[in-house]
Amino acid sequence: MKTDFIESVESFKVSFGGKNSIDAETFTKSINNTIDLVKESANALDPSCFLRLEIKATQEGSFETVIDAVIRHKDDLLLVSSIAGNIIQGFLNFLLIKEHLKGRKAKKIESNDKETAIQNQDNQIIKVQKEIGNAYFQNNKIDNLIVNQFTILTDRSNYSITTKDNKVIIDKKAYEDMKQPVVDENPTAKTIKQKPIEVELLLKKPDLLGDSKWQFVYNKTIEAKIEDEDFLEKVRRGKISVRAGVKIPCLMEVEYDLSDRLDIIQKSEKYNIKKITGDIIEPEEDNQQSLFE
Repeated sequence: MKTDFIESVESFKVSFGGKNSIDAETFTKSINNTIDLVKESANALDPSCFLRLEIKATQEGSFETVIDAVIRHKDDLLLVSSIAGNIIQGFLNFLLIKEHLKGRKAKKIESNDKETAIQNQDNQIIKVQKEIGNAYFQNNKIDNLIVNQFTILTDRSNYSITTKDNKVIIDKKAYEDMKQPVVDENPTAKTIKQKPIEVELLLKKPDLLGDSKWQFVYNKTIEAKIEDEDFLEKVRRGKISVRAGVKIPCLMEVEYDLSDRLDIIQKSEKYNIKKITGDIIEPEEDNQQSLFE
């Protein structure tokens, strides 16, 4: 069966500044770096899309090259027309992150559901799409592409990317900072575990098959892994009966992910129930808490 695709097209202009010509090898390497960065943006924002980059034209003066980013998408979405623009903006944000860091590692990185806030060593903050920020710091691939880009452009006066809505200019004065690696090759995942606390968790959804985490109410709905194998075995054998609405006394540990600056990453908490400490507590008939508030 034939699959229909919707195309989203966005043009952007690459300017190398200075002379009206450029060394062929320098041009080729720079365009390849540019293409790879756009691909990394596409992979971060929409891995299911099909990306094609076409060199549309070159213009005299400061040697400008116009490139079309053609995105083919199989989903019939109302916002498909904006996909290419979002991907090019993600590419621009890669450059802005690098410029923002000024050749030094980030001081703090925090993410929420929508964006990543990056604080540099001068305490200045830039905010980008969550997916773009996470992609930049998950390994050094994107950072290295930008390092390579500005290592080969040493004889150009500036480098800029222009879209219909935005323009990013990297002045030659910033090239030295842009050439400095600021992301480790394989950042080591860091976590912090709080001392286990005794709590009574309101059960919202048990895991009787052992394929998923249990759901509880603990100020909010949470998912938790139960590590008490003796308790789980008794539940599986029917020796302990559990249902939504009961309370389970337990020893709970909370674990957080840390940024490379050892700051807690927002909404990264994980809940582990180390031990069930008492009998199941049945709900009071006249004072039951709604599980679906």
